[in-house]
Amino acid sequence: MLQRARIFAFALAAGALGVLTPVAAAGPPSFQTVEIDDPPVFYAGTSATCGFPVYSRDVGAITAKTMTLADGSFRLHIVDVKISTTFYSTDPAHTGTVITHPRGPFIQTDHPDGSVTMNSIGTSGHVTIPGEGLVWMETGIVKVEIDANGDVTEVEHGNFSADHSGICPLL
Repeated sequence: MLQRARIFAFALAAGALGVLTPVAAAGPPSFQTVEIDDPPVFYAGTSATCGFPVYSRDVGAITAKTMTLADGSFRLHIVDVKISTTFYSTDPAHTGTVITHPRGPFIQTDHPDGSVTMNSIGTSGHVTIPGEGLVWMETGIVKVEIDANGDVTEVEHGNFSADHSGICPLL
């Protein structure tokens, strides 16, 4: 399961290349590869728990398939994710890094009535510490429905850590 904030960033990156522009009629899919080199993301809650600043940064590429469906819906399907997420600190006393590799598809369908369906399936990665075991994981299925009024329903199934504090000893 890719982290939701990053999924939306990926979708926006694909949109920047013009792949999110729907056409009037159904047609064959098109494919675009989008390079990802995101600015650092600061984790305030994890930083407070760890006692030092914690950041992550995504670098890599995604391949997106876009198409207009017969009912007029527009679909963005991220079919290939080749991203490395690096967690790190800027504190000189904490020079370690943790690298994970998000995997799995993301599918967003924009319906003609203005509603949106999003599905994320896969993993943002997992981290283990020798002798301790699993300390952080995000894996499973997340489905988000946004109705035409903007009301959001989100359902998660899987193993999702509450925060990234399990990686503190590795940084």
